[in-house]
Amino acid sequence: MNGPRKFLLIVAYLLTFTPLMFSSASNIYITQDGSSKGACTASPHNAAWFNSSSNWGGGTSQIGPGTTVLLCGTISSSLTAQGSGASGSPVTILFDTGASITTTCNGGSCLAVTNKSYVIVDGGVPCGWINQVLVPCNGTVQSSAAQPSNSQFGIDASSCSNCEFRNLNIGPLYTKASGGNEPAGDIRGIQTLPSSGNGTWLIHNNIIHDTSSAIVYVPNGSNDNGFQAYNNVTYNINSSVDISNNNNGTLTAASIHDNHFGATGNWDNSGCPDHHNSLHAFAYTTTNSGIDYYNNLIDGDWGNCPTSGLFIEGNGSVNQNVRVFNNLWLMTYQQENNGIVSITAGGYVRFYNNTVIGANSSDTCVGVTGNAGATVYIENNIISNCTTLFAPSSLTGYTTVDNNIYGGNNTNPWTDQSIPAWYPTLALWQAHCKCDTHSSYGASASWVKVNSGGTLETGSPAIAEGADLTSLGIPALDSDIAGIGRPGGSSPWDAGAYDSTTNPPPAPPTGLAAQVQ
Repeated sequence: MNGPRKFLLIVAYLLTFTPLMFSSASNIYITQDGSSKGACTASPHNAAWFNSSSNWGGGTSQIGPGTTVLLCGTISSSLTAQGSGASGSPVTILFDTGASITTTCNGGSCLAVTNKSYVIVDGGVPCGWINQVLVPCNGTVQSSAAQPSNSQFGIDASSCSNCEFRNLNIGPLYTKASGGNEPAGDIRGIQTLPSSGNGTWLIHNNIIHDTSSAIVYVPNGSNDNGFQAYNNVTYNINSSVDISNNNNGTLTAASIHDNHFGATGNWDNSGCPDHHNSLHAFAYTTTNSGIDYYNNLIDGDWGNCPTSGLFIEGNGSVNQNVRVFNNLWLMTYQQENNGIVSITAGGYVRFYNNTVIGANSSDTCVGVTGNAGATVYIENNIISNCTTLFAPSSLTGYTTVDNNIYGGNNTNPWTDQSIPAWYPTLALWQAHCKCDTHSSYGASASWVKVNSGGTLETGSPAIAEGADLTSLGIPALDSDIAGIGRPGGSSPWDAGAYDSTTNPPPAPPTGLAAQVQ
């Protein structure tokens, strides 16, 4: 059978059986009890209708590929997605203006999107950390109990492939004061335990607060490379992002960038049972590789129990190939444990154009350890106001350490922990490490001339003292933390996260409202 007849049969088959051709409802409206609220006036359904699998599929009145589900008012029941979208036709769960999921979460998740694919959960208006300005969010996912007695997850998105969570206010899920009661279970803003191991998992433009962990990602499969977390704001958090790889899967890429990670001190308690981090990534059996951490602001009160402002750890070459650049650490704290920055990795470790300002309280600014023949690059950084500015566990594998600006009231600013030995002057450190040839040091913390927001003051020694790193081929590094392009060609760069030409960020947008498309 050839010709037009065969072609028509093929078309008929595609129209009948291809998921993209399903004619699911364009818009579905959900309120708690099915009554009209907000923009949900066209035959709204109740929360129980959403949770029934019989209402998900390809029918004209069902939720399926291409459907937008608008949530209106306060949803006081946990919601569980019962189906998936398709490539190019996701299911979108959208929050109406002022809408929220406010529930006890039943000891589990307030919203579950597990073992699904092509799902978008959208708070309705752009928010989070936009152009270095905090923009409030619309759609809210929160616990109705201030201190739930068991585990609580804002969103459980385990094994959700090609899923996106954006423009949401997640929290509070557990309201804790410093020294207050510890939760009886795990409290997380959004989690995937484990990931699907394929496709993307995007967490962006959210505000996540008052929960123990904001974002928890457990890799899966042999090539897990779809995790991105960006333009988020966290505060009143114990740990903002956890990449937890304990014999789970092989992570080959992850990107955490342009976030504002704030205060953690409310999670202090005697003995420090909660270890505060902006990112905690670890691998001891299966591989974590290709983590990029850049353009992040880490500040606020971190109390008595910070593990590190950035904590990446692992054995041998299992944890490898880390790039950290254009970040700004301005944390306050009473003590720190592992250093403001603590990285242990194999492969390569690249630490470029960061600004690390300590609190000068028997602390360490930067500690980087290269495992298993790693190559380590520490260039164009401003490191200031710590008792120990730079503390490598060993200099083995250190390829380039140069063009750094060091400052602070220090007795022994540098140490080689493998000896151990401390070095009170830059000249002695240079002679020992055979590095930092073009770096400079001033004994006063104010010598670096970095203002309270991290930008460079006029006359800062960091201006035009950095190396041009354009040849590395890292596009995001060619601009500063604010997106200002660094000079090209052979012109020297400024050291630190900010270029000296950076202007104040623009004002955030106003007057935005959620709309069903």
